[in-house]
Amino acid sequence: MAHSTLASPSVRGSSLLDQIGHTPLVRLPRFEPRPGVEIYAKLEMRNPGGSVKDRAALAMMLEGERLGRLGPGRILLDATSGNTGIAYAMLGAARGHRVRLCVPANVTPERKRLLRVYGADLVFTDPMEGSDGAIRQVRAIFERDPHRYYYPDQYSNPANWQAHFNGTGVEILEQTQGRVTHFVAGLGTSGTFMGTGRRLRQDKPDVRLISVQPDTPLHGLEGLKHMESAIVPAIYDPTLADEDLRVDTEDAHHLIRRLAHEEGLFVGPSSGAALSAAIRLAAGLTDAVIVAIFPDGGDRYLSDALWDQSRDDEETSVADAPVHVKITEDQLTAIRRHGARIYPDECCGALLGPKAGEVTEAYALDNTFPDGRRRRFLVGPDEYRRAEARAADTGLQLLGFYHSHPDHPAEPSQFDLDHAWPNLSYLIVSVRQGQPKEARSWRLKADRSAFDEEFVC
Repeated sequence: MAHSTLASPSVRGSSLLDQIGHTPLVRLPRFEPRPGVEIYAKLEMRNPGGSVKDRAALAMMLEGERLGRLGPGRILLDATSGNTGIAYAMLGAARGHRVRLCVPANVTPERKRLLRVYGADLVFTDPMEGSDGAIRQVRAIFERDPHRYYYPDQYSNPANWQAHFNGTGVEILEQTQGRVTHFVAGLGTSGTFMGTGRRLRQDKPDVRLISVQPDTPLHGLEGLKHMESAIVPAIYDPTLADEDLRVDTEDAHHLIRRLAHEEGLFVGPSSGAALSAAIRLAAGLTDAVIVAIFPDGGDRYLSDALWDQSRDDEETSVADAPVHVKITEDQLTAIRRHGARIYPDECCGALLGPKAGEVTEAYALDNTFPDGRRRRFLVGPDEYRRAEARAADTGLQLLGFYHSHPDHPAEPSQFDLDHAWPNLSYLIVSVRQGQPKEARSWRLKADRSAFDEEFVC
């Protein structure tokens, strides 16, 4: 199997409310950079309403009932980009509450249909204002007739983050047997990150907490906020995060397509954003257990153009594993000369290019293997980051790595196999008695058992 699952051992009852939480934790080995670094996804689409928002919506609805603010004659009113609204509508139907929601008009048709299926009243707001426009609209409605509504205000309600403090965080600790070292979650209302992060920090003080948000105010990551340009949720505390990573929309979209093709996991764009951050984080680590929140499934985004593989700008992804590698003669010569210059040690470097299978730059790196460089090479975390920075500066992709085999054939060794990363090309040049000879390229099989050769042209 491509991934393994860790399920919560907690016993659940038989009601709809009892099915919320206790979502599975799935390992993603094909996205792990090296042995010793584990990446897990917490699949929140397995909640009955299909997203992580079931947790907070339930907590806020029960709070309203307990305080007497939600009951006969009162309408639950809130702003939502979709998922919390779906959870409200589902739970409202189950518990007999009328639900009215302010929603940006550009949410996907699937979300609109789900909200209507559950019987919610919808007020559509200016799509250019995103969730902030919905927040302003719901405040105006509430101020006109406050006695008619229960306004839980998911962006300001402590019950939002407390649902994750008492649920999600506990589950992650149970499911990893306390081994979690890094936690990654996107920022929308911030409730998931704040509540889960606080619980993990309380029970395991050395855990690292990484928040994720879009890299620009104009983005396509539905449900996530670019905090500098948005109405900042009252429950959000930026000081909780050890790191705040910014994610490009296209990168997140690329990764959710890969997840569907390679892992059989059909998830939404915010899950791709979380995975993008987890991959970047993992690249600089040698021993870690990273848990990322996957907030929802991809079924409510099927109408989105990101799934249209006929788009003119759709390029072959690195994961498509071309059977050949095209490299310019100048760059191949540079690799050969690098191998000859470093002989009798192994040289190494990065393969960069505009798309998979097309190398336009061989970027030399330092072999950081501590001993025995004549038989081993290692691209350490700092060198990996240097390669990524070079790719970013030149507008290219990191497609793989090259290294030399002094006085040995251009074929992968067992050490090469043990330390190879998935979905990358590995070009090896043989250097015999200081003279560069044949160059061959290889790619790790999906099951990591061996390499397939790529034709160098």
